[in-house]
Amino acid sequence: MITTYLLFGLSLVIILVACELFSNGVEWFGNRLDLGEGAVGSILAAIGTALPETIIPVIAILFSADAGGEHIAIGAIVGSSFMLATLAMLVVGTGIMVLTVMGRRTFEVGAHLDTVSRDLRYFLTGYSLALAAAVIPARSIKLVVAAVLIGIYITYFRITIADCGQTGCDLKPLHFHREGLPPRWRFIALQLIIALGVIIYGAHLFVDQVIALSNHFAISALVLSLLITPIATELPEKFNSLIWVRSNKDTLAIGNITGAMVFQSCILPTFGILFTPWHLSESAVIAAALGLIASTIMLAGLKSRKALHAIHLVFSGIFYLGFIIYVILLSRLGEGFITKTLANMFSL
Repeated sequence: MITTYLLFGLSLVIILVACELFSNGVEWFGNRLDLGEGAVGSILAAIGTALPETIIPVIAILFSADAGGEHIAIGAIVGSSFMLATLAMLVVGTGIMVLTVMGRRTFEVGAHLDTVSRDLRYFLTGYSLALAAAVIPARSIKLVVAAVLIGIYITYFRITIADCGQTGCDLKPLHFHREGLPPRWRFIALQLIIALGVIIYGAHLFVDQVIALSNHFAISALVLSLLITPIATELPEKFNSLIWVRSNKDTLAIGNITGAMVFQSCILPTFGILFTPWHLSESAVIAAALGLIASTIMLAGLKSRKALHAIHLVFSGIFYLGFIIYVILLSRLGEGFITKTLANMFSL
């Protein structure tokens, strides 16, 4: 088990380092194309930092010989969007509060509210369709939903790219070309290709260790992947967003999260529908429902108040804490205890 723990930690380090390389490279890619700040945050940075969550279910399904691979994939697919809608918002909101107390900024989030609202609407649409597809028995209809999800993201991508002006964000030097700006295209491409290869390797290693740990502790691979996998793989989004919040680049900070939410609610479920039976357990449904509720409340607040404050972000974290309580009860009462309880209530 010592080896498993070491490899588990090593896989996280590999993923995070490689993701930093990819994010840095993809931001320079957007800069060289003169894309706007919103597009860099909601599209390029979001996709770049979402790569670990994207690669892990792909690796789990395609290359894992263990039966737990499918559970890990579904947990990563459902859990990634849930964690972004709850825990990531909590982390960023807490960071804003701390910086405000230190006198570095204010509680108000200066992100472009129309962009945030659009991201949340697309996320709620995609995530709701993905959840609905899980209860549809007909395979043909599931495939239609998968096609619709791809169409939704393509539409979102086109609108976001077209709606943003010139980029004005400061970028760190390209890691593979730290002298002379802007870096040449060949260095950007080389960094992106190497980073992607290392992320795939790290994700493969990570999946193997999650399966080993779930077998050793007799913990459901689905539950373990709902809690541990998204927290670990979403560190890039949280880390990047905190850096941007500290620099008062709130559009990049929030767009990095909400853009990743749209990507993960459309692209990842499509992969799950295509390569798994796409039947969600009670744990996965609870996580997805909490993520939808948190985002719905945030969107409603944006519509009514025409403003976004740190407390709104922190409030979303309450739903993450609610899921932790559910997992604790799950360990005591077993999978499906809510369904059984509701069935008993209606039978009385």
